[in-house]
Amino acid sequence: MNGSKKWVIKTQDESLVKELSSKLNITEITARLLINRGYCDVDSAAAFLSKADSFLYDPFLMKDMDKAVERISKAINKHEKITIYGDYDVDGITSVSIMYMYLDNQGANIEYFIPLRDTDGYGLNNTAIKNIADNGTKLIITVDTGITAIEETEYIKSLGMDIVITDHHHCRPELPGAYAVVNPQREDCTYPFKELAGVGVAFKLLCALELYTRNEGLYDISIIKDMCKRYIELVTIGTIADVMPLVDENRIIVYMGLSLLENTKNLGIKSLFESAGVFSSARDKRKITSSVIGYTIAPRINATGRISSADRAVKLFLSSSKEEAEYLSEEFCQINKERQDTETAIFLEAVRQIEENKMNERDVILVLSSDTWHHGVIGIVCSRITEKYNLPSVLISFDACKDASVNEDNIGKGSARSIKGLNMAELFAANAELLEKYGGHELAAGLSLKRGNIDAFRKNINKCAREILGDKKPEVTLDIEAKLALSDVTITNIDDTMLLEPFGAANPQPLFAVENVKIADMVLLSGGKHTKMILSSDDGNVSALFFGANLENIGVNVGDVVNVAASMNLNEFRGERTPQLICRDIDLVSHYEDDIKESRMYFESVMRGDILINREDIPIRADFAKVYTYLKKIFPYGTGTVSIKRVSTECDMPYIKLFCIIHALFEGDIIKYDRTSEFDFRITILPTEGKSDLTKTGIMKKILNNYR
Repeated sequence: MNGSKKWVIKTQDESLVKELSSKLNITEITARLLINRGYCDVDSAAAFLSKADSFLYDPFLMKDMDKAVERISKAINKHEKITIYGDYDVDGITSVSIMYMYLDNQGANIEYFIPLRDTDGYGLNNTAIKNIADNGTKLIITVDTGITAIEETEYIKSLGMDIVITDHHHCRPELPGAYAVVNPQREDCTYPFKELAGVGVAFKLLCALELYTRNEGLYDISIIKDMCKRYIELVTIGTIADVMPLVDENRIIVYMGLSLLENTKNLGIKSLFESAGVFSSARDKRKITSSVIGYTIAPRINATGRISSADRAVKLFLSSSKEEAEYLSEEFCQINKERQDTETAIFLEAVRQIEENKMNERDVILVLSSDTWHHGVIGIVCSRITEKYNLPSVLISFDACKDASVNEDNIGKGSARSIKGLNMAELFAANAELLEKYGGHELAAGLSLKRGNIDAFRKNINKCAREILGDKKPEVTLDIEAKLALSDVTITNIDDTMLLEPFGAANPQPLFAVENVKIADMVLLSGGKHTKMILSSDDGNVSALFFGANLENIGVNVGDVVNVAASMNLNEFRGERTPQLICRDIDLVSHYEDDIKESRMYFESVMRGDILINREDIPIRADFAKVYTYLKKIFPYGTGTVSIKRVSTECDMPYIKLFCIIHALFEGDIIKYDRTSEFDFRITILPTEGKSDLTKTGIMKKILNNYR
């Protein structure tokens, strides 16, 4: 913010923009967005807009799908006990839910297990496996987990159980020796699309089972469409929540799912929408977009796995009781509020550690730890710390050790967030000897390590980061699709860009640069958590919201000229649709205080005779009347203090012209004034009889005879 991010503004071939706009009957803004996404010819762009560039592939194209279907069908037919083993995030929860729904509907002897984040940890663990075996399970089906569980798989087999693994995470060279391993990321899997979420892979397995049951395994589009109607809503929620790229199959899944979610029949989803304020009444519903799912619904589901038990979320989605669904939904919102409060407390403590130790001035990667941080929340705080300081961060929690003796061997669990150019997974691998466990991706990863290794880990990972960056500083970039004028922020343009929905990873909500606009008004919302502005230029005025930012705290004020990076959005309220901007970053072009100082220097140079005044800066009779009338209005008792900025804003008057008017009113014995500060006047309005000819004052004679 305020220049902390580098804006990368894309450009497009203007002839191509006009061709796509003309032939596809779309706005030039939408044409630019298509080009940015690689759709540079009419045919491919038309296919993308019509959602016809892909459809759901045959699930049997996935490696081991036939083996998985054969083993699960056998378990159903023989009424063997099946346990679904899932993960505690939204992807895992939705995966467990659809798998249970389908198998239960097929008459399977079925139950599910989701580990507790704090006590069981991530993935398969032998204690849980033993309990599952003791309960009579013959087949374990994993969803969204299991691809690295080599030892655990052997333990499962030693207990006389089979395991079918479905997962979507990156595979290691050695795969678990499961009955079937269904994962499009396998090197030997030729499935056309590799980026399905865990719930997407689970859904493909259900489609394969249905094709096997109803059509001998042969692909039938009508069967696939029927499966979409039954399960695609939860697949959509899991796909969006796991931030999977919304291209190819994922785009089709989410497009269909968002449409069905508008009128969902799932009692749990509907109750959650109502509790979260997405549905306030049957007549007053927000449009269900990927943003609504990602920022409103997913956090509430995730909070159950972070603070409570993910089992509760599965119970919500499986609920057939309206009363139960409503109770659970309200519980989720309360848990989410608790999560937010915990998150804020951890964030403030992390900021205190950084500021007191000046870590942001010294380190490239911020490594922080505490004995009191809730492990389920530190990943979210990591994201906020990285956003605030534009530096990668690693937060480590030893909260599981708080009741035990503090020693060097205490194991802490950590989460990490990075920025482009620093691959966190590779940095962890380079420091593997200091870690107990680690895994993840370029921008997000997790680890566990001993308390005694933190200092060495902090030192070594920063050394590695400096070797990668060299003399460069870590840089956070914002990809800007195009430049906009305020006059471009219209309902027509916004509706047209919606043709590219659903937005998400790899098809992001378009971000635009709106440059050299003045803040005409600014109001803090929710106790200063957010800021609402009115942005103004010769092109008009547009409302703009900046969530999560108090702009006054960073020195942005009414009257400032700014550039904003923002997305276009429609504010829909009681049937009215109003265009607005949702800001992501702001860059101060010129501060009103700097403008005042510059204008005063200009005025004083004119008064000394050093320069001539510009003709457009000379006040006319109407200008005098406007300022005088305004001063009388705000000072009914004839005296008071007012800021130069306020008079300039309310009277729509340039500072230089205002200085001339105030000085002329003073010379004409209409007011007295003193400067109480560099930016304020103390005004006294004097009694007058009749009209005064202000053109005869010394300043007006001077400037009327000497202008350029």
